[in-house]
Amino acid sequence: MNTEMLCRPFVVPGNSSRFFSTRHEALRQPTGVVELAWRSEDPYLFNAGFDSSLISHDDAYCTSVVDIDRVTQVPTLTYVRERVLPHAAAKAHVVDIGCGQGEFVEALREWGIQATGFDPVLRRQAPYLHPRYWNPGDAPADLYVMRCVLPHIPDPWSFLDEVARSSPGSLVLVEFQRLEWILDEAVWYQISHDHVNLFTVDDFTNRFTVIEHGTFSHGEWAWVLIDPGDRRPATHRNCGLNAQIDALLGVRESTLSSAAGLDRPIAIWGAAGKGIVFGHALAGCGVEDISVIDADPSRWDLHIEPTGIRVLSPDDALGRLSERTLILVCNPNHLRDVERRVDGRYELTLPRDLA
Repeated sequence: MNTEMLCRPFVVPGNSSRFFSTRHEALRQPTGVVELAWRSEDPYLFNAGFDSSLISHDDAYCTSVVDIDRVTQVPTLTYVRERVLPHAAAKAHVVDIGCGQGEFVEALREWGIQATGFDPVLRRQAPYLHPRYWNPGDAPADLYVMRCVLPHIPDPWSFLDEVARSSPGSLVLVEFQRLEWILDEAVWYQISHDHVNLFTVDDFTNRFTVIEHGTFSHGEWAWVLIDPGDRRPATHRNCGLNAQIDALLGVRESTLSSAAGLDRPIAIWGAAGKGIVFGHALAGCGVEDISVIDADPSRWDLHIEPTGIRVLSPDDALGRLSERTLILVCNPNHLRDVERRVDGRYELTLPRDLA
């Protein structure tokens, strides 16, 4: 297949979900390369610079999501009962591939649904939670769930073929961050090494029967319910994203140039993947005084890879940061909540507004 390169390679953290107890350990973590690419014969956006040897799913991995009030969020629960489960078999067995710490599995079991989870980063003990990767041939399921998992898997369509062969007739629910949202909101720091694929709903309708689909989190995320057993050859199409990707990376360059010239402390609000990528980019362009703030207590006082920046709690940050600090809110969807929390004590804005 002919591969069209859509950007020059640039360096990012090798992983973007790991947190360390010491700065020294965080500084030792690898960097990777992003080189966005497209193949018209099998069209979807992917990172041609992906290196699987850099990926670590270990005890440092943290995928939990909490809101600004520290309440754990499982957005799948907002739609799965009404729009997904009616399409599954009665008394369906649900397998959550990449289940994190089993939050979704536990919620389903509270509803009386048989559910099992697989994830090498699991730190909880339960007979239905398995601390390893899911493998074809594991206990069959009627419905497989993959919440921000398929973006991490090279050759995603072959993986879905394996799922189909493992349980013929099963359905698969896939969640992913929408490429359209990333481009529209200029969230260039969502482009990471370990998210090897960047999807749209069309990537699935071009290959499968999509039974249901929708969005959540103000359009940042999408979900599709597919029958993986009916995959067909994708219709060839040219990329058509060149100008948008050029514009996105132009915002990246302008943002970093402006940040380097501010001569004031910068605090990043949000220490998950976006904050890790953004913090690395800021450090790489010469910004020296960088803090990271996050609402999730499981990340407080740990250090992000590979810069070693320590994660502060909101209370700690708002009590100790210099009044000259500019707070940059990683996720546009969280801006109003952060404004409410900061209550005028600091200047804050979105990274794109520096461009």
